[in-house]
Amino acid sequence: MSPADAPRIPRLFPSYRDFVDDALFDPRWGYYSTGQVRFGEGGHYDTFPLALSPLFGRMVAAYAFRAWRRWGEPARFEICELGAGNGQLCLDTLLSIAPRTHDRRRRRFADIVRYRIVERSAALIARQREHLGPLAAQVRWTNADLSQYTARGAPFASHGVVIANEVLDCLAHHKVVPQRDGRVGVVFVVPVLTGRTPPSLRTVAGVIPGKRGVPRNQLHRVFTNDRLRRRMRFIEVVLPLAAVRGLRSFVRRHCPEFFFPGKQYPPYFACPAMETLVRNTARLYAASDMLWIDYGENRGAHLTAPENRRVFAGPPRSGASVYRAPGLDDITFLVDFSIVRTAAERAGLAVDYYGGQGELARRSGVRLDRNARAEILRYRTLGWMLSVIGIGPERAWRGAGLTWGKAKGGRLRDDIARGVAEFLGHRRTHFKLMLLRRGPADRVHK
Repeated sequence: MSPADAPRIPRLFPSYRDFVDDALFDPRWGYYSTGQVRFGEGGHYDTFPLALSPLFGRMVAAYAFRAWRRWGEPARFEICELGAGNGQLCLDTLLSIAPRTHDRRRRRFADIVRYRIVERSAALIARQREHLGPLAAQVRWTNADLSQYTARGAPFASHGVVIANEVLDCLAHHKVVPQRDGRVGVVFVVPVLTGRTPPSLRTVAGVIPGKRGVPRNQLHRVFTNDRLRRRMRFIEVVLPLAAVRGLRSFVRRHCPEFFFPGKQYPPYFACPAMETLVRNTARLYAASDMLWIDYGENRGAHLTAPENRRVFAGPPRSGASVYRAPGLDDITFLVDFSIVRTAAERAGLAVDYYGGQGELARRSGVRLDRNARAEILRYRTLGWMLSVIGIGPERAWRGAGLTWGKAKGGRLRDDIARGVAEFLGHRRTHFKLMLLRRGPADRVHK
């Protein structure tokens, strides 16, 4: 690539961040937008709201009730879920709130609380409605991308609890490359097509010697054609940080050490959208608790861990590259919780807790004991059996996703035991909970 060709790259081809975002959310070929994602057993991945169903929803319901009491039992109160997946957490939470008690306060809470889902993907909204069935009438949907824009109608209510489970890791990140001499670059992706180029595809010559690049506005033609998809190759090109507006100031703010000659750092995955998401989430309610649960670590781990331990494509621990099957693979990032903390403080939020996600069980008063594990087993077995006979939105793959053996109740029982142990921090895990609060300081419970 000649210096004269470098300015053409940002105009024609996606940055690493934009390539990943298109692979996830492009309306014509993105993983989430086209409904490729499969949840639960036999699917692409599990999350704790699925793996610990219905207990995870019970924890959210109990935490919300306690928050409502702490705020003085306001007349308007919402539970707001960002990125609700297939809707399982919403379903379990609503069923846990349903008034089945003579306790006056709990019945009043059930009467006034509302559930809201903020979802970027229209395809997932349809999936959630199907999964919720009649309970969908109790849910309000806001189709919005809070990593870019403030949601219309915010603040939604005076008080609320926001739950964001594995949302931050779905934000596309820039790939930043620090050099030993203090220069810092950002990666752009030039997709190239091997073999003969079909007449309908407008490619670009000269940017990569001997290759014809497929510009970003033509990628949908390739990724909606299986034959062309198999012929795609990807070349990473490092450009100065100035090629992405605002990125240099973000990196200087959070990683100033990159600009000093000396130590060589591995590529860093930078996500300015994380600041925007936290800031816009802070505006959803006049007073709120925000529970961010994700696979992440603080800054130190991000400056030392290998690249393949900070970005993941396909099933967990598959080791697949983001270029293996764009649009067909999920792509997630190890979250830099140092960014979340700084963004929260800049947005006027208090960081009330950061640590193991098992703190949610403690603060909600829900015990994950032997009886709880038995309940999870019954619940998941029933879901599996319904899928086997063709009932439920995940039936196409969930029915084949479990095996059952005689030893200790089969693999499912062991999976549940491992999941509970990991959630509680009894097994090594990178999942963390960061609890943020917005409201008068004298009302915040430490």
